[in-house]
Amino acid sequence: MEQYTFPKPQPKWLPAGNKELLFGLFAVLLGLFAANMLLFGGLNLGFAMASLLSICLSFWYLRSSGCRSTPYTNSLLALSLIIAAGFGWSDDDQVKLWLFLFLIAGVNLSFCLMAGKNVHAPGSARSLLDAAGTFFLGVERMGMAGRGVVMAFRAGGAVTQTSGAVLAGLGIAIPALILVIPLLISSDAAFEGLVGLLPEFDLFEICATAVMGAFLGVYFYTRAVTLRHEEPTDRPQGTHKGFHPVTMNTALGVISAVYMAYLFSQLAYFVGGFSGILPEGFTRAEYARRGFFEMACLAAINLCLMTFGVTKVRREGRAPGSTRALCLFLGAVTEFLAASSAAKMILYIGSFGLTRLRVLTMVIMVFLGITTALICVWLYVPKLQYMKSVLLVALALGAAVLWADVDTVVAAYNVSAYQAGALKSVDVEYLTTLSSGAVPYIAELAEDGHRDAVCYLKFADIALPETYDLRNWNWASWVAQEILTGWSIGK
Repeated sequence: MEQYTFPKPQPKWLPAGNKELLFGLFAVLLGLFAANMLLFGGLNLGFAMASLLSICLSFWYLRSSGCRSTPYTNSLLALSLIIAAGFGWSDDDQVKLWLFLFLIAGVNLSFCLMAGKNVHAPGSARSLLDAAGTFFLGVERMGMAGRGVVMAFRAGGAVTQTSGAVLAGLGIAIPALILVIPLLISSDAAFEGLVGLLPEFDLFEICATAVMGAFLGVYFYTRAVTLRHEEPTDRPQGTHKGFHPVTMNTALGVISAVYMAYLFSQLAYFVGGFSGILPEGFTRAEYARRGFFEMACLAAINLCLMTFGVTKVRREGRAPGSTRALCLFLGAVTEFLAASSAAKMILYIGSFGLTRLRVLTMVIMVFLGITTALICVWLYVPKLQYMKSVLLVALALGAAVLWADVDTVVAAYNVSAYQAGALKSVDVEYLTTLSSGAVPYIAELAEDGHRDAVCYLKFADIALPETYDLRNWNWASWVAQEILTGWSIGK
């Protein structure tokens, strides 16, 4: 049972000195920029630039305020920056949406550890709770941050107080003007003509940018200042009470016995993938798909059982050797299933080519294999902070997937394998369902005279922007647009 101490009393406002005020000014400007890029450009180049700037700005404030960075936090931030930059490269919205969550986790955990506000050990799985807590910190402490800024202006000299009053007045006037100006334009032709002399602007865009930008700016400011100035929460002091070793070993032993019987009965089925021999009664598709999904489910269950077995067994110091041995057996089973399933998937890909699902499942298999190996080492080297390595591997694989672009990899492999004769045919209809990263390789087929590819390029109705600007540009879609434009002119 974990025992908690009462939290330390927190101040009613967050301190705001000259550095905080300067940081707040840049945070608001950056918030406006980020809001416009995200709302009207999506997860593309504009968002990538806003993310890079916001990470660097917060990092500068924390470091200049005395927070220390470590090789681990620097690695988290470096991988997060690589992922952020990748949003300007890939056009794969599904992958970018998932990696947006990776980006949030990596950045917030890094800042939390830099400021020393983590509640859980950095090398434990619970450190992800610190990342989530830091993410919501910017919203929870907005009131305290605002009161701190007001207190700073009141405590300043006449110039500072006047500046604060002007800013407060602008904060009140701007929302009112958003409502008043459209009414004045619709009520008077002369005023409408005067406004018409100004450069064209989208009122909705301005309003949406102002509202969301103000929120993001205050959020950036509040999160960093809270991490710097708020007192850390006392860490819970846990005991090692849990299940009796006999109870835990009985449960793990029964599961291990079932695994042994299962592996013995299916040995030919699992080992066949290594030799390239297809078991009787299976098609290649059924053989590979069944093997992978079994592995994925079993690996996830085994990882949970291994961590549960070691952390929830009653012990003094290290877990009993018998418990660790049973957990190690589960890890070995998981690695064997991962290896055999990967071999069968490679056999399947060699016959039918790549798809998005096959690429992503191979990445998942690699991640599960590495994670299982780290936990197996942790069983006998308890000082190993395995979760640090797991998070870094996850971010690194995410960055690799984003920059390699899944659809580009799929199209490149299928086209090159078809041209080399390894595949008897290439499914152009499937390639056309991919994002713009596949277009250059469809163009290769068209140049070789493939009729389906030529028809697609000449008459494609792909969802690409008509015009590009800083907000919605990414490399993959821009290249695809150039290729499609050339083929449409040629038709």
